[in-house]
Amino acid sequence: MHLNIENFLEFTNPGYQVMRHLFILTTAAFAAGLVYFLVSANSVATRYRTSSYISGVVMVSAAFAIYHLYLLLGEAFVFDPERARWVPVEGAVFSNGNRYVNWSIDVPMLLTQFLIVLGVSSDYFWRQWRKFTIAGLAMIWTGYVGQFYESYRVSPGVEMAPFWIWGAISTVFYLYLYWVVGRTVADAKPALPEKVHGPIVLAWRILLVSWILYPVGYAIPAIFPTDDWIVVRQICYTVADITSKLVFGIVLARAALIMSAEEGYGEAIETRSPRRVRERA
Repeated sequence: MHLNIENFLEFTNPGYQVMRHLFILTTAAFAAGLVYFLVSANSVATRYRTSSYISGVVMVSAAFAIYHLYLLLGEAFVFDPERARWVPVEGAVFSNGNRYVNWSIDVPMLLTQFLIVLGVSSDYFWRQWRKFTIAGLAMIWTGYVGQFYESYRVSPGVEMAPFWIWGAISTVFYLYLYWVVGRTVADAKPALPEKVHGPIVLAWRILLVSWILYPVGYAIPAIFPTDDWIVVRQICYTVADITSKLVFGIVLARAALIMSAEEGYGEAIETRSPRRVRERA
């Protein structure tokens, strides 16, 4: 059967609870992020404000997808008190495919935010946006196909080759996307104020590091097809999601605030001014 590996495993109570709590943590983090991005949007100049609104959309999209995973996990497993294990419910299906659907929305939006804050010209913006979007979706959708074969180690009849072939194709787009984003940052950086170089480079490094966890999570079922390692996979996905969406968005918002202040936007100047702290003290 072409199902995610979770459906063929039994989990200890600690492992199962960790997964449930990871889903709740992620949902709560994105809900808090939504409030932050909406409240802080007016602190930046109009030209950068769209980035904050996109972050809000990313938060809603991700929170909905992860909370649905929480519900699926509750439906797909039942506790066996005699064995002290959470066992699959016959006929119920837990699907990590929800993550791929969510990434199909969020990855193009995250990269669009980067272009907005980098302040590139209109022609260059759309040229790079097309590269970002096509490569990002190709990376996600080929990985989506491959993940249907991840249970080949535990499910008779599931072939091994498609998992690795589609994973390899996804990796090609993944590496190309890294290269395009890196070149875009390098091209735009000289035209940016020096004060914003730090946040921009940090945002790029956040993507660089956090996105590494996604292929790690993809490969885990084929290398370590056990319940404990599948919990590790969900930890990897959680860290990657929160870092690449929420933390990345906050760093970009900081960069937009600095850019707005440098361009003389009053609200940004007031927000960055230490006088408010001194006056309250």
